[in-house]
Amino acid sequence: MGRLLWLVAATLLAGHASAAVIQKRPQALGSPDLITVTGIIEPNDDLQFSQIAATTGQAIVLLDSEGGSVLPALEIGRAIRLKGFATAVASETLCASACALTWLAGSPRLAGEQAKLGFHASYIVNNGVASETGVGNALIGAYLNQIGLSQNAIVFVTSAPPEGMAWLSWDKARELGLQVGSYQANVMSPGTGDGQTAPEPYDPMKAAAAFYNALSNADGVSAAALVVPEKRGIGPFNEASIHSFFGGLSVPLQLESIARRGVDKVAVSYTYSRSDGSVCAGKAEVQTIYKYGKTLIGKIRALSGC
Repeated sequence: MGRLLWLVAATLLAGHASAAVIQKRPQALGSPDLITVTGIIEPNDDLQFSQIAATTGQAIVLLDSEGGSVLPALEIGRAIRLKGFATAVASETLCASACALTWLAGSPRLAGEQAKLGFHASYIVNNGVASETGVGNALIGAYLNQIGLSQNAIVFVTSAPPEGMAWLSWDKARELGLQVGSYQANVMSPGTGDGQTAPEPYDPMKAAAAFYNALSNADGVSAAALVVPEKRGIGPFNEASIHSFFGGLSVPLQLESIARRGVDKVAVSYTYSRSDGSVCAGKAEVQTIYKYGKTLIGKIRALSGC
């Protein structure tokens, strides 16, 4: 049984250091193409997006993402602005952190009535080097200036809280002078797509494995993107703390076993070695929740001392 659990853990880990899924879905003749960006934005996703954008005349970029790495998100936004693409987030869909920065580049920007657009203080890792929030805000501020945002909007975005999420409501958008149009998937022209991304199935095992895979890579950004937006940046879900602690281990975290416990809980065991040579053999219970069409982590309860 132990060997089987290890194989399950290894299989899940191997499959979930993945990039966002970026696809072009041509619509009816005369209508703009639909480019969908789904999942956590990772390094090099901007290269894939640029390749697809180069083959496209007019397009709506439909975003459905928990967030992810800021630098590729900014490059995707620059490509969107250069091509004059629209951006959209469907109703009941999440576009948070790095994703929301990409959405801002659209011309026009569109959102469903119940779209969840959230901004979170940016923590940037470039070539393995972590940048403080001030450096991140400088890069983001330059990007926001480049895409033509007002000073009020720039202040709102770069003043996002280090924990939780600042949600962009329709009233707040009007207050900031941020032009946002209504997006309704069912009014898209008939074609090979319907203007809506399908919600992901509820999969606690997949979410837990992806989270611990991010810890293994000391990837605080991807780990935090898997957490419910309201708890990002808090305690064990702080991007900087994750990168600092797990990046300083002498032997990276290894997920040893993973098993479903009831409807919404997953039991995990893992090992790692600290820089002083001490070894952790840890166990934890991960509680997940299905929200915004995604499986997200709501709570982790440590069952051992590490």
